[in-house]
Amino acid sequence: MPRPNPFLLITMLFWGFNFVSMKIVFPVMAPAAVVFWRYFLMGGVLIGLCLLTRQSLRIPGEHRNAILMTGFCSMGIYMVLFFEGVKRAPAGESAIILATNPIMVGVMSMVLGREPKSLARVLGSVVALTGVALVVLGRPGALVVSKETQDRLIGDLLLFLSAISWAASVILAKPVSTHIKPLPLFTMSMLGGLPVVLIYGWSAATSTQWSSFTAWHWINLAQIAFGSGVIAMVFYYKGVADLPASVASLHQFLVPVLTTLFAALLLRESLAWVQAIGVLVLLVGLSVNVGLIRTNKKSGSGDQNPEPLRS
Repeated sequence: MPRPNPFLLITMLFWGFNFVSMKIVFPVMAPAAVVFWRYFLMGGVLIGLCLLTRQSLRIPGEHRNAILMTGFCSMGIYMVLFFEGVKRAPAGESAIILATNPIMVGVMSMVLGREPKSLARVLGSVVALTGVALVVLGRPGALVVSKETQDRLIGDLLLFLSAISWAASVILAKPVSTHIKPLPLFTMSMLGGLPVVLIYGWSAATSTQWSSFTAWHWINLAQIAFGSGVIAMVFYYKGVADLPASVASLHQFLVPVLTTLFAALLLRESLAWVQAIGVLVLLVGLSVNVGLIRTNKKSGSGDQNPEPLRS
């Protein structure tokens, strides 16, 4: 039985708590403002880390378009969809929907011919998406027409689209990642998201009422910007460096579970029994999709490098 990796466990704790932190900060700071300040705080720290470790931030001309488009999808479009989605949907539900990220990567890779078509991955995707449907539709009052229901459905849709946007960034970054190390690649790609962040966040960021922040709000804002945004990413890449992909993937399944637990403790959120079944179905589908559960000897993708379930 594989041993848990301490770096990955810490990463999953940060990412699992991140959804709760956002819910705590949003009443005093608009999602657009959080995205804006998070972007520049993260960027400053990441640039400092690259300079400290003497890793070049010069964008190679032959990879410029791919790097900038990666950032446009991941640090721009993804962030807008993700934060607006979490604003409207419950924290636990948000994490569960975002867990479809590996599915989107797999489907896009097969459609674009980057990876061979796999019946196991298709089957796993169908099972996982069925689990997500149970989570979305299994909550009490999900089919009742009301403003609250409409907001939650819009949030669910935005989160689903955010998973697609992040998957697109992964596909774009794959060829480049063989030439540039993860830390400088991630840092350089942020430049591609700058126009989106400025347009989306400038007005909200400059009108933030900082006097309304309590210590608890500051702690959670720091967790969003530094904990999940910097420390977790550095620990993630350090943790996966010496592990088989299948073992690293096991750690990522902790994110929706931890978020659901944290949301129950701090936000008084709960899952209906149908939603709980949906979570189990989702985890089974994801396990088949990434090759942790094999339908035959040749199926699965357990030997591939896992992609982080970003939050």
